[in-house]
Amino acid sequence: MPALLNPRHEKASQLKAEGTLNVDAYEKVYGKRSKQAAHNLFKRQDIANRVAELQTIRAQQTNETVDSALKQLGITKKWWLGSLKLNAEKCLLGKQVYDQAGKPIPGKFTAPDVHGFNRSMELIGRAMGLFIERMEIGNPGDFARLTDDELRARVESDAQALGIDAEATEALLLTFQGEKSDDAE
Repeated sequence: MPALLNPRHEKASQLKAEGTLNVDAYEKVYGKRSKQAAHNLFKRQDIANRVAELQTIRAQQTNETVDSALKQLGITKKWWLGSLKLNAEKCLLGKQVYDQAGKPIPGKFTAPDVHGFNRSMELIGRAMGLFIERMEIGNPGDFARLTDDELRARVESDAQALGIDAEATEALLLTFQGEKSDDAE
């Protein structure tokens, strides 16, 4: 998508893609502060699309820069995981205790650093995919505007696209179906 024809819209899109708050971006471009006008501006589909495109470009550039730096430094996933493992082991062992002359006392260590160990193990677990990362997809309120039938159709469509069979989808939908009160009947 090329730059937006309206230079103000393009500048606002760029500011938003850089992480500027809607109202702040609007104020920088239009010279006045208006939450409602900022909301309306960034709700426009052409501007939302441009912001998304600019964010994608920025993410690609960042990834390329990081990949290049990691390669130059010789940092690989194997090296990173090995370093985390070594760190976890050191945290369990504790720190070496020294005498008054500054010499290490053999076999004498401080208490283990349980927090450091747990953090290292968490990072290893994340790298191994042991944790589920949850994130919201879409804009806030996207599903709130759907009727029950529309929401059901959306869930069934998404489940089918993910390869989840119809029985499992139905079981999932039944799990989230609210109990009907006697007043509703």
